[in-house]
Amino acid sequence: MRKFLSLFLSLALLFSFVSSVQAEAKPISIWVGDEQVQLGSLQPIMEKGTTLVPAKLVLQKLNFQVTWDQKSKVITGKKDGLVLSFQIDHLGAIVNNTEQGLLAAPKLVKGIAYIPLRTVSEAAGYEIVWNKEQQSIALQAKATSQGFLWKVEKAGSTVYLLGSIHIASKAMYPLRSEIQKAYEASDYLVVEADISKMNDADVQQLVLDLSVYKDQTTLKDHISADAYQKIGDILEENGLEPNVLDTYKPWSVSSSIDYLSSSQSGYDAGIGIDAHFLQQAIANNKPILELESIEYQLQMFNRFSDKLQEEMLLSSIASYYTEDSSIDHLTELWTTGNEEQLLELTDSTSANEELNKALLTDRNAPMVDKITGYLNDSTNKTYFVVVGAAHMLGENGIVPLLEKKGFAVTRQ
Repeated sequence: MRKFLSLFLSLALLFSFVSSVQAEAKPISIWVGDEQVQLGSLQPIMEKGTTLVPAKLVLQKLNFQVTWDQKSKVITGKKDGLVLSFQIDHLGAIVNNTEQGLLAAPKLVKGIAYIPLRTVSEAAGYEIVWNKEQQSIALQAKATSQGFLWKVEKAGSTVYLLGSIHIASKAMYPLRSEIQKAYEASDYLVVEADISKMNDADVQQLVLDLSVYKDQTTLKDHISADAYQKIGDILEENGLEPNVLDTYKPWSVSSSIDYLSSSQSGYDAGIGIDAHFLQQAIANNKPILELESIEYQLQMFNRFSDKLQEEMLLSSIASYYTEDSSIDHLTELWTTGNEEQLLELTDSTSANEELNKALLTDRNAPMVDKITGYLNDSTNKTYFVVVGAAHMLGENGIVPLLEKKGFAVTRQ
């Protein structure tokens, strides 16, 4: 045993020495596109498989405005609506009010703050490419998401219309600069419902009141035995009891299954397009308006017929098991800004009369009435309206309805 430990320590010392010699001979270089970041004597540090870099130098190279709070030991970078904060010795970074875990904590080295390069680069819309032979790390800009943005103006009042996706992956960011600039130029952020309030106690109670049965029946009394069995299988597959959702209505169970599917595919409502701008509005105190409300949308689902609720649930079950994710198609449609495909998706909803009426027809007209009110506002304000992309086009879409009212709506 002693011989083994001696050999192990010898090898550890040997390879540590070899590594340090290599690092001295060829330090790691950082590149942004074709330009090398001039670090001088402030070389990157490898810790727990993570590359830590001089914060101020790298952030400024990526065009962030950098501030340092000596008291809290927090370094912050701000750029085009993106705010990154790192606290020394804390295993977490704040990205637009949302905390992300870190494998290695930021640290001070001779008074210089070092932060994880990957977290900075990915948040800023770059991909990391490691060249082992050259000992170099290249940050390559990812293609920006095009999205669906329109602009309407009337006598000094302006409305930007952003067709959004309520659930997204990190790959959808960054958004193209025109979208961010439209948000920043606006006096108000307008959303369907302010989902930042979802964790409020009264909202949580409302969700519970509407989503569970109170007539002594359970889920299995309202859906087929086959559907109930498949739900149990999905729940067990995810480490849950098969009957954990028995008291919930099919529309609520459908939402839960969709959540499991999207999570496995790397999607998250917390970084959806509306959530992305809500986080910014909260951070910079921009007023938030609602076209509807959380209660309105919950009540809408709760009014669905038993037949439609089961159809939704069956669709969610099918999506859970398919390898060809519909969310992937929706993401590609949004990132490319393909209007023709968006119209096809919107038209497909019309095949189910009840669903089309509830989700689109009955909602679009009141939304247009509110948007018209913004345009008729004599105070000449600018509104950034974020609404599900499926609401925008089609016979009863927001864009055509505004055009019928005589407004010129231009794609940006």
